[in-house]
Amino acid sequence: MAKEMTEIVKELMEKPSNIRNIGIVAHIDHGKTTLTDNLLAGAGMISQELAGQQLVMDFDKQEQERGITIYAANVSMVHEYRGENYLINLIDTPGHVDFGGDVTRAMRAVDGVVVVTDAVEGCMPQTETVIRQALRERVKPVLFINKTDRLIKELKLTPEEMQERFKKIITDVNMLIQKFAEPEYKDKWTVNVNDGSVAFGSATKKWAISVPMMQKSGITFKEIIEMTEAGKEDELSKKAPLHEVVLDMVIQHLPNPLEAQKYR
Repeated sequence: MAKEMTEIVKELMEKPSNIRNIGIVAHIDHGKTTLTDNLLAGAGMISQELAGQQLVMDFDKQEQERGITIYAANVSMVHEYRGENYLINLIDTPGHVDFGGDVTRAMRAVDGVVVVTDAVEGCMPQTETVIRQALRERVKPVLFINKTDRLIKELKLTPEEMQERFKKIITDVNMLIQKFAEPEYKDKWTVNVNDGSVAFGSATKKWAISVPMMQKSGITFKEIIEMTEAGKEDELSKKAPLHEVVLDMVIQHLPNPLEAQKYR
C-alpha cells in the first residue's frame, strides 16, 4: 500500500493541474489543528481513533504542551475527486497572534487557504489578521465554519437562528475579502454557500456538509440536527465525512500551481 501510494504521489507531482498547495488558517482554538488531523485521518495518513488527539502538525514539544501551533509544518495527501486523484500539499500555519511571521512565510508557499471560524464565536481579530495576510500574498480563501454541533447541543438554536448565525459569519468574512483583496479579486474571491466555497461541520466529530454535498447525497439539515441531538455523530461522520467535503471544496475552488502562478 505504501509503495502504491508513493507511486501515485510521484505521478501526481508530474501533473500540476491535479496539485493543490493549501494552508489552513484560523483564530486560536477555532479548530484548525483538529481539522488538519481529521483531514489526514480521512486520507488514511493517521488512525481515525487518534485524529484530533494526535495533533500531527504540532510537532514541537512546546506546541503539544500548550495546545497551540507555533511553527508551520507540512504534509501531503492524496484525495480522489470525480474519479481523479489529486495531490494536496497541506502547510499548517500558526493560529496564535504571536507567531505572525511564520504565517506570512507559510502564505508564500501556498496558493489557497481554508479559513476556519468557530460557529459560536464567529470572526475574531486573528481571523481578520490571517485573511489579510492571505490576500496580501494573493492566496485565495474558502471557508469552513467549525463547531456547528455546539449551536445544536449547547446553544440549542433553531434552524432559522443557525442560518442567521452562518449568514453573519459569511458576511463578515466577505467584508474582509472586500476590504483586503486587490480590486480584481474583491468579487471573484468572495465565498458563497450555493457554489460550495463554504462548508459547515464539526472537526472534533468528523462531519461536514456543503450545499453541493447535500444535493449529491440527499442528506438534509434537519437530519444533521436530529442525529447530533441524538448523539449519533459516528453515524453522521460516515454519512457526511469531514475530509471528503473539505477536500472536495479545496479541489473545486482553490487554484492549482499553474493557475496561481499567473497572478502571484
